[in-house]
Amino acid sequence: MIEPNCKKIGVVFIHGFTGNTDTWINSRGERFSEMLLTEDQINKEFQFFEFDYYTQVIDVFKSAAVQNLKKLLNKIPFVSFDTKIQKNKPIRYLSNLLNTYLRTELDDFDEVILVAHSMGGLIAKDHILNYVPGEGPKPIGYISMAVPHKGSIGALLLAPTANTNAKEMQPLSEYSDGINSEWTERKDELPKCVYLIATYDECVPEVSSLPYRVKTSDKFTLNHDHTSICKPESKKDLSFKRVKKFLEEISYEKTMTSVASLEYSGDENNFNKEIFVIKLILSEIGEMGVADAKASFFHAEIISKAARRDDKEHLADLQIKVLSLYRQAYNSNRTKPADEIFNAVHKELRDQDEKLLACGVKYINFMHKGGLLHQLANKNDRTIIWDKDITDDSIRDMMS
Repeated sequence: MIEPNCKKIGVVFIHGFTGNTDTWINSRGERFSEMLLTEDQINKEFQFFEFDYYTQVIDVFKSAAVQNLKKLLNKIPFVSFDTKIQKNKPIRYLSNLLNTYLRTELDDFDEVILVAHSMGGLIAKDHILNYVPGEGPKPIGYISMAVPHKGSIGALLLAPTANTNAKEMQPLSEYSDGINSEWTERKDELPKCVYLIATYDECVPEVSSLPYRVKTSDKFTLNHDHTSICKPESKKDLSFKRVKKFLEEISYEKTMTSVASLEYSGDENNFNKEIFVIKLILSEIGEMGVADAKASFFHAEIISKAARRDDKEHLADLQIKVLSLYRQAYNSNRTKPADEIFNAVHKELRDQDEKLLACGVKYINFMHKGGLLHQLANKNDRTIIWDKDITDDSIRDMMS
C-alpha cells in the first residue's frame, strides 16, 4: 500500500453577511465540521477551522461615540458594558483579515480549502485572487454556498441602512462587478471550485449563484433556502454529501499526485523475470532501454492499482491509443533492427504525448503512458514485440 503525504489539509468555513459561527450549526446543535469529522478518511486527512468576523446590519451601537459613552457609564457601580469599538468593513478589508488568519492559525499548513456561505464567498474569492504564493497556505479548493457572485436582491432592500457590505453586494455594484469579472477572466488559474445553489433562496437568485457559465459537473441545485444550505440536518442531506464528496475528490487527487511522483528505485534485477523485460533482453534493446522500460512499467503499475474506476477507464482508453501508435510505428520500421524499432515507437509516443495521448487526468504523465505499452508487452504473445524472430518458446525458456 502506498501512503500519500500525511500532512493534513486545512478547511476553513467562512460565514456570510450578519452571520457568525452559529451559521454552521443545525437544529440539533451539530456543527457542519463536526459532522464531517465523523467520516474516518476526512478526519484523517483534514483539519477544520471557522473564520469569524464582525458583521451587522446596523453598527452604530459599536461606534466610537456610543462606546465612549459606555465607558463613562461603566464608572457607575455594578454597571459593566462591552466597550470594544467595531464597525462593518469593506469586503477587501475582510479579505485582509482572512489572509492574516490563514497565515497565523494555519501557518503549519501548505494548503487550504475555503467553504464559504453568502458574502463569505466574496471574501474567499478576494483572498484567492490576491493570494501570493508562499504567503500562507495555498488555496486548492473553493466551495461556494449561495454566494451572490453577481449581487444580491436582499442587498437592495438594505440600501437605506447605508451598510458598507450591502452596497458592495448590490447587483452591478462596482465591487461586485469588478471581482466577478476578474474571477471569470482568471477561471483557468483558480483552484478546484464547486457551486451550491439554494432552490428557495430569496436573497441570491440562481443567476447570481454562479459567476459565469459553469460546467454542469461543478454546480448543484439543492433543496434548501439561503440559510439552511449550510446547516445540514443529517448525513443524508445533499448539502453535506456534496461538501463531503468535494473533500474526498481533493484527497484522491492528492493521493494520486503523490503516487505519480514516486521515484523508481529498483535494482538492476527488478522485473527481470517479467515477460516484457525478457522480450527486451532477447531483442538486444540495450541496458538503457531496459532500465527505462522497467521504470515506466513500475509507474504504470502503481497508478493502475491505485486509480479509482473512472480513472481506470481513462487508462484503458489511453492504452488502446498507445497500442495503435505502437502498431503504426512498428509496421513503418519492421525491417529495421529491434533497437531502432524500440526508439521509433517511443519517439512516436513522445510526439503524441500532448496530442492523441492528451489526458484530462492531471497526474498521468508520459512515463505512465510508456508504462501502459510495457504492460501490454507483459504477456507471452505477440501483441507487443520488438524482434519478429523472437518466439514464444524462447521467452518460456528464458523464464524457466
